[in-house]
Formats: sequence, C-alpha cells, structure tokens
Amino acid sequence: MRFSMNYTHLPSISCYYSERPIPSHTDAEAHFEYEMLLITEGEATFFINHKSYQIREKCLVFVNRLDRHSLIVTKEPYKRYVTTISSDLIMANIKEMELISIFIQRPKNFQHVIPLDTTTYHALLPLFQNLQKEYSSRLPFYVSKSMTCVISILIDLYRTCPQYFPAQTGNISSAVVHVQKYVNDHYDEKITLHEIANKLFINKHALSLAFKEIVGISFKEYLVLFRLTEAKKLLLSSDLSISDIAEKVGYVNVNNFIRIFKEKENITPLQFRKQSGYLI
Repeated sequence: MRFSMNYTHLPSISCYYSERPIPSHTDAEAHFEYEMLLITEGEATFFINHKSYQIREKCLVFVNRLDRHSLIVTKEPYKRYVTTISSDLIMANIKEMELISIFIQRPKNFQHVIPLDTTTYHALLPLFQNLQKEYSSRLPFYVSKSMTCVISILIDLYRTCPQYFPAQTGNISSAVVHVQKYVNDHYDEKITLHEIANKLFINKHALSLAFKEIVGISFKEYLVLFRLTEAKKLLLSSDLSISDIAEKVGYVNVNNFIRIFKEKENITPLQFRKQSGYLI
C-alpha cells in the first residue's frame, strides 16, 4: 500500500502572478509538480528537455513534473501567471484522456509552448486570474474550485487548439494512461511492467513500446524519475532520514537509492537536502 504523505509546505495546487525579475539564465531543473505558465508580457527563450522555444505575450507553456527546463529572459518586464498542480490532483480530477495527455505524455512531436490567438488568450486570462485569487484567499474548497478552473482552461484550449494535445485513440493509449496512474498510486511498492500488463490483459512488449512512444521515455526510466521526484519532495519538506525516504519511495536498499539518485542528480540525497534547504 502507498504511504500517506502530507507535504505540508508544498500545496497541491497553487497559482501566482509575478513580475519579479529572474536570473539571466537559470540552470536546468525538474520541478516537483506539473506547471502551466501564461505569459502576459515580455519575452524569453525556454529550454525544455532537448527543445528550445521563443516565448512572448499570449504564450501558454505546459511543463511536466519530469521535464528539465531552464530559461533566459530576453525582454523585460517578464510577466506571467504560474500554476502548479500535484500529480495526485491531475490523476484524480482530469478524467478525459485527451485533456490529461497535455500534462503527462511527451511523444517526439510534443510542443510545450502554445501561442494563443487573441480570442483564446482573452478567454483563458480570466481563468488564470481566478486561479490566482483562489490560491491567494484559500477559502474553504479552494482546491476543488481551482481544479474547476484548470479543467475549464483545458477544455477551452482543446476546443481551439486540439492539435497540441498528444492523446491518441485506442486501447493501447488508454492502457498507457492507466500505467501512469498506477505508478502514481503504487510507486512505493515493487512494480513491474509485466505485472501491470497482466492486469490489463495486454502484451507486455506491445505496452512497453507504446509507453515509450507516447510518454517519451521507457517505463523503467519513468518509474525511476517519478520515485526520485517524490524523494526530493520529502528531502525538502520533512526531516525523515535518507533510509526512511528511500523506503517510502519504493527502494528496499538505501545504497541502491543513493546510487541512482547521484546518477540522475549528480549529487547525493544528503547533499541535495543541504544545498536546497529544508522547507519545514
């Protein structure tokens, strides 16, 4: 069974408006959650994984929690709405495969940046403003109301720009989404693609090929990155020991966890905690 993890200082959904200057170049990093950025003024070069984008006013950016990204601001002021959404909220609240795909799937032709026409921009802007107000006030049920805004954004965007949503029709695509949801719910357990394929009555080899094509990385790599993201959240938001964190994200052997963490992040979990600082 999955451990109940309460990241007290990491809200499940947030939205803020910022005009704050940022460094001329930020190092590539992966965030803990999914992000939507609506640019209202300024220009920048966004680097996401191995792609680069020129963004400006009326651009909408989708960043996966496993995407590594950085940017260079090329024209200030750089004004934007930044919305972050937890994996649990995404998986539990967005039921339609077409809509959820823009967050969780990364095929080769995926475009992280959507240049909006004026009509679509002015339709989405009030929804981001409402998201920001909900997060600022945090009145009762703000999370539910915020997710209603997020789903409205996705529906309006899909109606005008369906080509940016990578979802494919068919049983195999549905199976890939199911695998991603299964990882979200069971990453702290021993998981194999063979086991999941059997549950879905699908050939493991076919599922493996489809997963890499649709998600952009192999199932094994996806599971490792997902677990490490959860580990980083715990490193910053708790005082749990490294061995306890390893166990909570699915690693029986702490030395194996430390080795994999260092391979992916170039530092050890303890160094990451000291370098980044606690959030508690």
